[in-house]
Amino acid sequence: MQGKDVSGCWDGYSWMPFYMGTKFYASFSHHHDFDPAPKNHAVPQYGIFARLYYSCITKSNESQAAKYTALNCGGPHFRYNMELDALEHQEILQAKGIAPEEVRHPAAQARLDAVEKIETA
Repeated sequence: MQGKDVSGCWDGYSWMPFYMGTKFYASFSHHHDFDPAPKNHAVPQYGIFARLYYSCITKSNESQAAKYTALNCGGPHFRYNMELDALEHQEILQAKGIAPEEVRHPAAQARLDAVEKIETA
């Protein structure tokens, strides 16, 4: 991370495909605190629908890999680089009343505390 703070906030949605065999897929999607998302387990774990889902997801994963490895941050930032605010200015954290120190990695917080200690001495 080159000594920088992580400045992005997770929006609370995760999706993960499950390989159920050589040609079968199922998926799991959830919001923050594992609340199920609308399309959670939308496809059966076996049979023709899982096999069709396999071909769709395989093609989708290939196109996503091409986008994300093309020196950009992925959608919707395909044509420009994503710029994130510093943790002190994140709207999500401010709206929920969360201090940046609560979400910062402990090693990064210790490094910042050491710098502040040196500056105040």
